Amino acid sequence: MRRTVSKPPKDLLDLLKKYDRGVQELTLTLREVVLEELAPCFENIIEVYMISLIYASSEKMIKDGICCIGVLKDRVNLGFNHGTDLRDPYGLLEGTGKQMRHIKIRHMSDALNPAIQAYLQEACERSGHDVTGARTRTVTTSVKRKAAAKRVVGTTRL
Repeated sequence: MRRTVSKPPKDLLDLLKKYDRGVQELTLTLREVVLEELAPCFENIIEVYMISLIYASSEKMIKDGICCIGVLKDRVNLGFNHGTDLRDPYGLLEGTGKQMRHIKIRHMSDALNPAIQAYLQEACERSGHDVTGARTRTVTTSVKRKAAAKRVVGTTRL
């Protein structure tokens, strides 16, 4: 697997400070795995009752959303917006919602499991997000913190 060299935004690092080191590392590693499969893409980091990193093929996060990372106290979830449409050959998808499914990431081996890449690739294909024709691999990141206006942090070339 090719690893991106993109540094996480300072805002994300600040938001993760309230989580233990293990959850911070899982989040950052899973973010790299997601960006490796989805770039070029849009990343929206949102602070609500938990930290969410939402990935989409355009700035329209709801309409063009592909997946998200939810940071919880003891683990990280990798959620798929249209998870019910995904094949589940590895039996990792959980959830009972109408569309969403998620994979619980508790250990570094979970985040680096090659099956994660397969789920991400299928989610890209099913959403119509084509990464093969991209001349540059970029991620455009925006951050929305509690009690603050949304702001675009910038676009990073991977």
